[in-house]
Amino acid sequence: MKAFTKTLAVVGLSFGAMGMANASPELTPADTAVTSKICVTAATGSKLKLRNALEDAGLTKHYVENNVTCNGLPIVEFVAQYSDNPDSINAFITSGKYVADNYIASVKSRH
Repeated sequence: MKAFTKTLAVVGLSFGAMGMANASPELTPADTAVTSKICVTAATGSKLKLRNALEDAGLTKHYVENNVTCNGLPIVEFVAQYSDNPDSINAFITSGKYVADNYIASVKSRH
């Protein structure tokens, strides 16, 4: 019985260590730009914090969706990659137009 208990303890600790290793990376703004703060805030997964950050910056969701890039990615792709709550945040940014596997960013033609 002691061997069984020890085995369970080792397995439990192993899974705990793997969970910590797979935890989301901590994101910090690389500079003081408003858009850097918005990128990091969007990745946190809190719509309330993101809404407040947009209001503080005086930016609209539409502007952010079409113009803000984070680490070279459009903000919705950045959020999809780094957020714990990507579908909800991207639906907020795109006013409900975001569907995880079917989102097309606006394309600007050059004439």
